[in-house]
Amino acid sequence: MSTAELAARAEAEDYAAWFRALADGTRVKIVSLLARHGRPMKVAEIVAAVQVGQSTVSQHLKVLAAVRFVLAERRGTARYYRINAACVNSFPTAAALVGGLAAPLPDHPEQEFLPPLLPFPGPIGLGIRPMLPADAEQVLAVYRAGLDAGRLPGHRHVATDEETGELLGWVAASPVSSRTAYAGVVEHSVYVAPEARGRGVGAVLLGALIDSTEAAGIWTIQSAIFPENTASLRLHGRHGFRVVGIRERIGCHHGRWRDVVLVERRSARAGS
Repeated sequence: MSTAELAARAEAEDYAAWFRALADGTRVKIVSLLARHGRPMKVAEIVAAVQVGQSTVSQHLKVLAAVRFVLAERRGTARYYRINAACVNSFPTAAALVGGLAAPLPDHPEQEFLPPLLPFPGPIGLGIRPMLPADAEQVLAVYRAGLDAGRLPGHRHVATDEETGELLGWVAASPVSSRTAYAGVVEHSVYVAPEARGRGVGAVLLGALIDSTEAAGIWTIQSAIFPENTASLRLHGRHGFRVVGIRERIGCHHGRWRDVVLVERRSARAGS
């Protein structure tokens, strides 16, 4: 699969998710309501306006938040929802592209590395702290492989729900070589619990890893991602990673030979 095909597939999946999210009359009403009011609203206000049960509205908000049509924020014990103006402004462009009216993809999309379609300020209600031994059981629940001894202790982070303390994901890095010449090069893994996906957890974890590695003088972070994992590819693109290339049939996963996309981020500060 070429990088251009990968970019086209990523955009197509993004647009399909947008249209699916709006393929319900109540969700359209919610988006319109928040756009007209132009301010954060409580769930109770939205329920009263659209005249649908609270549990149903909450589920619709979850769907809309997953594609970032709406953003959530917490004020004390209450949660508010507001329209994502950037998303609303981008939707006509997406519709035009699907209709063949927008400009085509660039000739060299690999130079832009799947730029984000929508800016996202980050999740609400998440905390980042150093990983503790007591987290091991929950980390294993997120990803059974867990953390091995090869992970660098200064670059292991977990994301938790500030309200419940639930562990939602983790990130860690390993050295790629024991040779001194490559002391500033690491390979990382980031995992998010399935129920926490679409809430910005991966973005916070990746940001924490970049901060800790740059502070430690590490100049390159690299990883290998399945081409089908377009969400991860876009996440890394937003954090300054670029596509290095695609390794064909490099891994055998559940009896199937898989390609992987190699990505890397070169620090502008560390190792310069």
